[in-house]
Amino acid sequence: MPVRGLLLFLLCIARFSAVAQAIRGEVLDNEDKRPVAGVVIENIHTSLSISTDNNGSFLIAAAGGQLLEFRKPGFKTTRVRVPMGYIPSFFRIIMKKGLPVIQEVEMPPNRYDYRRDSIRYHELYKHELEFPKLSGFDMIAHPFSAMSSRNREIWQFQEDYEEFEKEKYVDRTFNAALITKFTGLKGDSLRTYMRRYRPSYPQLRSMNDYTFFNFIKTSVKYFRNADSPRGAQ
Repeated sequence: MPVRGLLLFLLCIARFSAVAQAIRGEVLDNEDKRPVAGVVIENIHTSLSISTDNNGSFLIAAAGGQLLEFRKPGFKTTRVRVPMGYIPSFFRIIMKKGLPVIQEVEMPPNRYDYRRDSIRYHELYKHELEFPKLSGFDMIAHPFSAMSSRNREIWQFQEDYEEFEKEKYVDRTFNAALITKFTGLKGDSLRTYMRRYRPSYPQLRSMNDYTFFNFIKTSVKYFRNADSPRGAQ
């Protein structure tokens, strides 16, 4: 391969690896919560595809905003959008039996229902979130449990989950569909505005619906007047 072509290839690989992450998780049957083997998982954006193993586990590279499609005969095809910003270390995908129609949840242009979604996610990850942690003494008494890669993965997930919940709350509350509905912003203007005026988790939690929508209205006015960003950064 010519040197120039090799450099271009390496730059492309470096650029991809800078944004892509290893998405790890498992696929379960909605009815009995048993692992589903042989599920084909495809990254729609890169055409990369893999299959779940006998334990329903998978590992695939994807970046925030990319779409993963889960397919298997006898099950409804499921599409999952990788969240922007913080990406959790473990995903659990629930597939329903039925005709292979595509199911993808769209976020409605309304304020995000944090409490209902948190309860749903806690039930979904109940086993991992309630998995007992080992104290210093327990780690000495049970060294094999402490060294188990599966256990360490679950404990890491427990640590990641709280941060994931906060980032998810901001992403889904301060979402593109709602902002477009109230402001008319689209495309590059919408993305620039959302990046510049993205509020923090504590800010959003302190706002009721009135102050939240007034925040959008006021910040968009500053944005359109090309003034210095105010409020959330």
